[in-house]
Amino acid sequence: MRQSICSYQAVSGIEMLTARVCRHSLLAVGLLLCSSSLLLGQQPADPNAQNNALYVYKELMTPDEAVNFRKTKLLDFDKVLRGGKISSAEDKKLIAEGAKYHVYLMTFKQDPNKPENETDLNKLRANILRDINFSGKISGNYQARELYLEELTKRAQDLLDNHRLVRFSAVVLLSQLDLREEDRQKKTDAVAYTLAYVPLVKVLNDKNQTIEVKIVAANGLARIGKTGNPTNQLRVKIAEEIIDELTQSVNDFSWYQRSLVNALGSMGISDNLARQPIVTDALLKVMSNPKRTWEVRSAAAENIGKLPLKANADIKLITYSIVDMTRKMIQAYNANTNGYWWKRSFWNVYHAFKPLNPAADTGLTKKQVNQTVVNDAYKQVINPIATIVQPGPTPPIKEEVTKAMDDWLKKNLPKNFRVAPVQAKPQNQQVAEGK
Repeated sequence: MRQSICSYQAVSGIEMLTARVCRHSLLAVGLLLCSSSLLLGQQPADPNAQNNALYVYKELMTPDEAVNFRKTKLLDFDKVLRGGKISSAEDKKLIAEGAKYHVYLMTFKQDPNKPENETDLNKLRANILRDINFSGKISGNYQARELYLEELTKRAQDLLDNHRLVRFSAVVLLSQLDLREEDRQKKTDAVAYTLAYVPLVKVLNDKNQTIEVKIVAANGLARIGKTGNPTNQLRVKIAEEIIDELTQSVNDFSWYQRSLVNALGSMGISDNLARQPIVTDALLKVMSNPKRTWEVRSAAAENIGKLPLKANADIKLITYSIVDMTRKMIQAYNANTNGYWWKRSFWNVYHAFKPLNPAADTGLTKKQVNQTVVNDAYKQVINPIATIVQPGPTPPIKEEVTKAMDDWLKKNLPKNFRVAPVQAKPQNQQVAEGK
């Protein structure tokens, strides 16, 4: 198994590099969906494929207004934003106008300041993020920065019904906003701007939104869950929104389903305020749904390994469900060993139990649950995983392995399929939030 893990680490390095261009790939996929109804075999056609409104630029300010702001107010705006301090109502107004100017520039097909050039959406986003990064950096005062983030979030929502390139760029921006950037000298991590969750959730709930925009929105929510500072109550609220969308996503593209699963697993909670295991339950339902792809189902297993599970979770049911899904995966794998998705899917199962980095706190073997039960289940899946994740073509799983798994599943059939006992909602809201 060590050899295969090392091989995967090498692959992971490549995946980290390719992640930098992931958003561009998403957009390319979204555009491709419009021209192919046969893409990805079992996946449905994009409901927005024939929507002409997706290709109409809706300019939210006039070219003259854009040019005038640049000539008369941009320097003052830059000064206030970089200084960081808000000293007057005029400063607040200037920050709001600057946010409007920078976001609305994305709605032009041609750059109003250089009409001979097309608008460079990547450059516009980079400029906004650069300005945020410099705001208050010298003074240590972040009033202007926080107000700017608030105004950017507000204005970006105005772009969600614009040209598909424009709305895509707006959601990418929302997903990249940071309240504080990483400081390597102080050894502090970047803090995602949590309030960007509002328009990102709005994107998920919009049935007419394009699939590539929804994928980026889900990834943005995952980033907020990982690096933002939402309260436990807000994490529950976001998780409930994701669960609602995930439940309805069975017929959506698997890439989007995986993004929702990863977002849910990134919220850092397993229960709602009533101590009901809504996140665990939702991921188990995804795992057991034969209408979803193996990549989606195995991603759900991996994300269960990210949850902050405690001793009250029914770890016997959770581990049984993972082994049961893996056994069904093996049956499908043996019928078609050439599927490109198998290595990734079985690696997902491995990560449900153990992290790639031993120092990480993900994987069931790292949780405060009965480790005897976890290790017993892990022994049932590790041999087929070790076979399938090896580089190159791999053989079918032998009958003696599958028979042993079948025997284990019969022996360990759960008494019930409830993740945890249903508990009454605590009367004290602070107790419910874990405070």
